[in-house]
Amino acid sequence: MNLNEVENRLHSLSLDQLSKLLEKLENTVQSKKAALKEASKAPPRNQSDIEKLADLQGLDLSGLMREISKR
Repeated sequence: MNLNEVENRLHSLSLDQLSKLLEKLENTVQSKKAALKEASKAPPRNQSDIEKLADLQGLDLSGLMREISKR
């Protein structure tokens, strides 16, 4: 989907629909932030913990390792 298609779909929505979409997006962002914060509290104990942490940050495992090495 390109930018024009997104714009066309958004233009077809009513103000109420746009408001609900914005609320849903804000809730999703808050949920992801909370999950990332929760996952970051304790060090990962196994492979699935590491994969979950990488997924929450939108990274693959090698990207996560680079991010960790920066800190």
